[in-house]
Amino acid sequence: MEESVNETSQGDQSTQENATPPARGKRWNLRERPPPVQRLETSLESQEMEVASAPRKRKAPAEARAPAPKKKAQKSPVQRVASDEEEDGGMFAAVLCGRSALQAVASEWVDRYQDSSETAMVELVQFFVHCCGCRATITMETFQNEETTSIIRSLTENFDEESGDYPLIATGASFKKVKSSFSEFMERIVEQCQHGILFDEYMLDTLIIWLVGFTDSQVRAFRHTCTLACMKLVTALVHVANSVTTELDNTQRQIDAEKKRQQAKKGAAGKLDKLMTKRAELQRRSVEMRDTMKGVFSSVFVHRYRDVRPEIRALCLSELGVWMMEYRAHFLADIFLKYFGWCLYDKVGEVRLASVSVLESLYNSEETAPHLELFTQRFKERLLSMRLDKEDSVCVKAIRLACHLLKLDLLEPEDCVEVCELMFVESRSVSHTAAEFATRYLFSDDFMTRARGAKVPKGHKKPVDAQIKLVELVRFFMEVNIHQHATYFVDSLWDNTDVLRDWEAMVGLLLDDKAGIVLTGAEEAALIEILVCAVRRAVGTGVPPARTKGKVVTNKERRAIVEERTQLSTALMVTLPDLISKFGSVPEQASNLAHIPQAFDLELYAEHRLQKHLEALLKHLHQLVTKHMDSSTLDETAQTFRCLCDPEFSLHSTAELAFNQLMDELIQTFKTHLEGCQDQPINEEDSEEAIGLAVSLERIAAFAKVRDLSQWSLPELLIGLVDMAADGHVPDRVMCSVVAVLRLDLQWSLATMDETSPSRDSLRDLQSRFTRTLRCCRDLLMRGARPVMREAYMTLCDILVVFGRQLRACGQLGALAYVPDSGLQQLLQDYVVVEVIEGGGEEEEEGSEPSTESEAVAIAERLNDRRVQLAGFLKLVLFGSVDMKVAAPVFAQYVKHYHHFGDLLKMALARCREAQPTQWYKTIALSLQQVFLRLVEEGGGTVDLTDPQWADLRDLARRYSLPFSFDQLKASTRQMLVGIHREGINFALTRPEDHTPGAPPPYIQFLSVLGEFSNRLLDVDRTGKKGVLVYLQERLGEGGWEVGRDGWTPLHLFRNMLAGGDGSVDGRAGRGRGKGKKRTQKGGGGGGEGEEWMSSRPAKTQRTTSPHEH
Repeated sequence: MEESVNETSQGDQSTQENATPPARGKRWNLRERPPPVQRLETSLESQEMEVASAPRKRKAPAEARAPAPKKKAQKSPVQRVASDEEEDGGMFAAVLCGRSALQAVASEWVDRYQDSSETAMVELVQFFVHCCGCRATITMETFQNEETTSIIRSLTENFDEESGDYPLIATGASFKKVKSSFSEFMERIVEQCQHGILFDEYMLDTLIIWLVGFTDSQVRAFRHTCTLACMKLVTALVHVANSVTTELDNTQRQIDAEKKRQQAKKGAAGKLDKLMTKRAELQRRSVEMRDTMKGVFSSVFVHRYRDVRPEIRALCLSELGVWMMEYRAHFLADIFLKYFGWCLYDKVGEVRLASVSVLESLYNSEETAPHLELFTQRFKERLLSMRLDKEDSVCVKAIRLACHLLKLDLLEPEDCVEVCELMFVESRSVSHTAAEFATRYLFSDDFMTRARGAKVPKGHKKPVDAQIKLVELVRFFMEVNIHQHATYFVDSLWDNTDVLRDWEAMVGLLLDDKAGIVLTGAEEAALIEILVCAVRRAVGTGVPPARTKGKVVTNKERRAIVEERTQLSTALMVTLPDLISKFGSVPEQASNLAHIPQAFDLELYAEHRLQKHLEALLKHLHQLVTKHMDSSTLDETAQTFRCLCDPEFSLHSTAELAFNQLMDELIQTFKTHLEGCQDQPINEEDSEEAIGLAVSLERIAAFAKVRDLSQWSLPELLIGLVDMAADGHVPDRVMCSVVAVLRLDLQWSLATMDETSPSRDSLRDLQSRFTRTLRCCRDLLMRGARPVMREAYMTLCDILVVFGRQLRACGQLGALAYVPDSGLQQLLQDYVVVEVIEGGGEEEEEGSEPSTESEAVAIAERLNDRRVQLAGFLKLVLFGSVDMKVAAPVFAQYVKHYHHFGDLLKMALARCREAQPTQWYKTIALSLQQVFLRLVEEGGGTVDLTDPQWADLRDLARRYSLPFSFDQLKASTRQMLVGIHREGINFALTRPEDHTPGAPPPYIQFLSVLGEFSNRLLDVDRTGKKGVLVYLQERLGEGGWEVGRDGWTPLHLFRNMLAGGDGSVDGRAGRGRGKGKKRTQKGGGGGGEGEEWMSSRPAKTQRTTSPHEH
């Protein structure tokens, strides 16, 4: 045989040593075949079988073996189903079509076998050849005269299918059921033969010889298909062995009973002898089945479980698991279990999944789990580490296996906590499976028994099971402390436990002073956070974004959300005011509780006549606004008021009245503080007047985000503060709120204005307020403090987009369209470059590490804020409010700050290229020129080629040139590329007025930067390299190429690149392309003997392939 694509290792050697060889020594010799059976006696009582004499070994002469003519290649591996039916008796057609009558097809083949065993075996071998997608035909003459190895070698060498697919893996409707039908057919054949043919020493031996030969082929189709056949053959033999074992036990019981009857002299004469003969025959068959399975295992499995193809390796492991589950007496042993432990380290997830799946089934069975003690000791660490596998399906199986280990009490508490922590990962399947493990671990029977039996303080109620579980979840959530995202925690547990839906139990723990379990302040805060996350999850808004990717909400889930909303509304509408009253003094808890009404079915207030509870809720929300100053509480309360004031809510008038009263109070408080400031200007941030004014404005701004407050005429109230800010008499915190309110007022005014027929007065008033706000923000951006500058900058970004060019298409609202002047555009550019891009500080430079976790969080927050500000400026560029050339210095930071802003700048460059191609190439050329001029200025008139900034400039040009690699044949792409060269040549050859004749231009080194784009030019394009070369010569004038060498090197290198010379951009000669020697890789594997089976993994060997491998 040719070199096989299997691998051998020390583990394989040990397996072959331990495996018992077959009883008949010649049955695995591929050069001989057992004698054909002429007549078969199926009765167990038969003492004689007529067996034909052994065939003589005959070889056809070489000259008689005419080569088969080559057939025309076909696209599909199987096309001639009609002719196949004639060659294999219709078996392949039945399997291909997925016929349900496979039993009848197998029975017909058995009848043909009894008539002529060799003819039937030729049909069966031909069936396997067809199932491999091979079009060759095996004749009776070839089957009788040629050796098996010779036939298989010929099939392997002539397997010339164009397509890599074969029936077992082919796609399409006609191949959908091939694998299942093929497997079922193998079982049906063995089932039909189990009462006689299977033990005739010809059929099974011949079949195994051919299948083993095919599994050692270099053609994947032969190897995969016949490996599956061998595995399914052993599976069918396992069923036969089980039936033989059952019948042997029954026979033994009959023998014992017959012996007792004969002792009593009641038994029939000769019956015991027949039973003894039957038992001997059954024992012989049982031994023969075991020997056959051992032979197939050592001949096929120990090679194919390490095949180069992962699907073959996974197939072997899956079938071995079936054998262990169904024939435990033979296969459930350490000598076979070791293969699963070794394959846990496989590089392909499919194989690891197959191994873990089998082990999960073994540990889940009460009959097999006790036999895995030694395996668990050796591979327990690896099994637990697979919870972190890169494949989610493997992680899920590993966690489920950990559930069975927990049930068997084989895990330590530390191991359990590590598995439970996977509830916080982004993967939905992994987190939910980890939550299933957590519920089993946290709510174990021992824990619940101890908790129910715990003593309760006198006068307190005995806690129910739901409260016990809730407290345990809260304490576990606090102890794990992975991060503060309770949303992930609740979403993972939502489908695994009902305690998170028990609203009465949670409220009872928080409000009932006589509850059986007393919570600490930290536990109460954690429970409130879990309660709010559960409320969000119940209405479908509390699912982490990473876990909703690609998930479609079904109608069943929508109905469940409606039911959950009704249940939580009924349970919490009455108790929520009491919760806010008790825990509303803490900002974090107040913010969480203020969110709950947003999930209510508000109509239940009217249906259940709960108006007094609504009024109590509005009263407590009013108190939250007047009591707290943090933005989270104010924002959540404002959102809740927006929901309660929805006109579709039948009781919205009650909420509207409460909202108006609250706003009147806030406005009056603001006026009071404002009057005090006008009497005596304030300059200190921490003064009582400054704090009161800032807090009142922040509260108003929170409601301005969700409601139109134009009826309170806020701009008129803020005019005085804007005028005072010019003199610097207003604290920064106050001015930030003033600018925010002015921005929101403009946006609400434009959104609520009638687009079709707005009044002139309203347009004039809005334009006046816009101009005033614009002037205020411009002044603050020039001379304000950093927080004020940031708020003014963000306000400018928002209002310039809202009042941008697109308003010109909105009828009369087009009069409000505004395009900023060059001074304002330059002001925005300077702020972005200095404060946003360059203003990160040394601690945020790439490579620096924060010293503490809080410092790392602060750095991340500042970086996110800077990214938001940069996105605001890029948005102005894309909308046309800012000229694209103004953004050239910003784009020039692409390489230097790629780690922080590279994705934003890359996307902006791509969008600008699509929107305005001409302006885009002029902008990137300008950005390169600006960076080059800065290098010239820093170098005193020349560029230092050893300076890292010069390398960064070259890298920036290279990144700019990457988009030209695509669509090079498009006219627009070629025009932009030529345009960049023209812009660069004009800049590089610019001569000042006092330039010395004959001396190179001062910026000629820029041609080296421009050379990064030259390799994108097409040689066949007249406007490409040739056109650029002509333009370069025109700019140089007459005798341009006769200039001196001193200082003109960049020009000569650039010219050579355009002309197709060997000069490179950096001055080094181009490398020639020589033909390298063809590399050969010798593969093979081997291993020493004597390796212990409990080694952590099998020996590493080199896998080999062949030209026949598909």
